Amino acid sequence: MDKSWLSHPWIERFLPDHLRPVDDHIFSDAHGTEIITETEAALNRLIQYGEQVKGAQTFKKNGKTFQFRLKINQKRMRLLSYETPKSEAAIKKRIIIEYTRKAYAPKNSQKRFKEATVQYIKNGQTYVRSIQKSHLFQNVFHKLEELDDALLGKLMKRDDAPLSPPPVRSEEKPVINTTEEPKQLLRAIETLYHEEWRGLDSILLNRLDHLLQESRQIIEMFDELDIEERYMLKRMLQKDIPSLIDTYHSLTNEQKQVKKEQLYEALIKMELKLKAIREKTEQQNAEKMEQLLKLNDKRYSSRSKHH
Repeated sequence: MDKSWLSHPWIERFLPDHLRPVDDHIFSDAHGTEIITETEAALNRLIQYGEQVKGAQTFKKNGKTFQFRLKINQKRMRLLSYETPKSEAAIKKRIIIEYTRKAYAPKNSQKRFKEATVQYIKNGQTYVRSIQKSHLFQNVFHKLEELDDALLGKLMKRDDAPLSPPPVRSEEKPVINTTEEPKQLLRAIETLYHEEWRGLDSILLNRLDHLLQESRQIIEMFDELDIEERYMLKRMLQKDIPSLIDTYHSLTNEQKQVKKEQLYEALIKMELKLKAIREKTEQQNAEKMEQLLKLNDKRYSSRSKHH
């Protein structure tokens, strides 16, 4: 059935909220532009790593004023971008796009987008509007299509577009997909700690113990970390900590005395970095909960009206 009639202005008043086209003015200021460009940038990052993604995954980008989530499984992708309470945007927006992957909807691009809406509160009222026809989001939709191709290992180059990012070399940042990998790396370090590193000076052992405790805590919230934070955690557990301790062990006693203070400071810096990420993530979760409670109150208040 041809649904082009839905775009006729006279019929808009009869449409349900999620089918009414958004008024692009809510994206006309710098904050509105930023949420779109940040969403595109996050998708570009994932396109670069697309061929490495295996199975169902959730990818996240956490910022002070912007958050991005993309859930991917075999059949669909669901994107969520939103401005946090710390954003200075006068109208806080939540963008939701649900995309059916090409293997399940190969012919019609429009039918792949099962949902493309923006939610926002204006003048105390909650609104849901469609962004599917908005010219501001066409590049976002195109990047989801590109990502789908990349996940299938066949990112297509268009004659009128820049070349896609080069393949990721072994030394570049891989995507870390599950909590099991960092848990295994931590267990390997704990084994070294108990079996090979007990000869360290007590002050270094104490600092290393604090670092491992912080590592355990942040691994428990691994799914809340963004791609860069996941990579950093893996590198720290897999390379940085073992290399520092093993190299220190290889020194002479005189050399150890010279380098002990520097090693102590290096362990503190890693611990503080993990602590900062953990505290930021905890704060973001608290703010997200507060935002959801406010949205829920507005949406289901007995005084609210549907528009």
